[in-house]
Amino acid sequence: MIDKVNTSQLQDIMANAFAKEARNTEPGQNHPADASLQADYAALIKQASAACTDDNTNLQKAKELLNTGKLDTPENINQAARNITRFGV
Repeated sequence: MIDKVNTSQLQDIMANAFAKEARNTEPGQNHPADASLQADYAALIKQASAACTDDNTNLQKAKELLNTGKLDTPENINQAARNITRFGV
């Protein structure tokens, strides 16, 4: 497969790449050099706070179920034991 590579095409590609790189390194008057990084973390913060709210909601539901005694059935205890042995603690 390597023997089918046309070296003249590769040389043209590399020459074009170097020419573009040389043009890109010259600072233009319309585009002053700026090394600052701009990042918007608002979406990540919103997602994290939503997960926290979901965790609190799930925790409250679990507390309510524990208080009602609906989780203390023999079937649930057996299933929990199977899950512990299967997935670990």
